[in-house]
Amino acid sequence: MHCTFARLNAIQASLALVCALVIIANVQAKSSFKNAQVDALLAKDEAPQGVVFELISGDPKTWVWASPMLVDSHERLRAKFARLDIVVVSHGAEQFQLMTSRKQEQPAAIAQLADLAREGVDVHVCGVHSSWRDVPQSAYLDFIDVTASGPAQINDYVAIGYALIILDRPDD
Repeated sequence: MHCTFARLNAIQASLALVCALVIIANVQAKSSFKNAQVDALLAKDEAPQGVVFELISGDPKTWVWASPMLVDSHERLRAKFARLDIVVVSHGAEQFQLMTSRKQEQPAAIAQLADLAREGVDVHVCGVHSSWRDVPQSAYLDFIDVTASGPAQINDYVAIGYALIILDRPDD
C-alpha cells in the first residue's frame, strides 16, 4: 500500500509540474513581444503623462506584426497604469496600409488596431507624407487621425511628458 501512495504522489507531482509549465508557457505566449522600453516603464513606480508609440516601416505587412505588439504593450501598460494615455504615430510607408481601400490586405491586424482605437488609443498618420502621395484624409479608415506632421506630433507628445517608444519589427 505504501508503494501505491508513493506512485500516486509521484504522478501528482508530475502532473502539477506539467500544469505549471503549461501555465508559464501561456503567460509567456500572451506577452510574447519583448520591448525594453515598455519593460523599463513597467519597472517604474510612476507612469509618464502618456506613451507615444512611433512606427516607421517599409514592410508591406507592417500591421501584421505591429498591431499584436501594440495590443500586448497596451494590455501590459494599462494593467499597471490603468489611466495611462497611449497613442500611436505612423509616419512611414506603413501609414498607407491604413487606407480604407487597403483594409482587407491585413484584416485581423486592422481589426486589432480598430479595437485599440475604440479603447481610447489615438492612431495618427502623417499629413505631410500623405500629401506627397496625393492621399486625402478621407482615404483613411474612420478611426485614423491625419495629423499635420507625424514627427511634429511625436515631438508635441514628448514635450508634454509622454514617453516615446519606437516599435521595430521583432526578430523572427
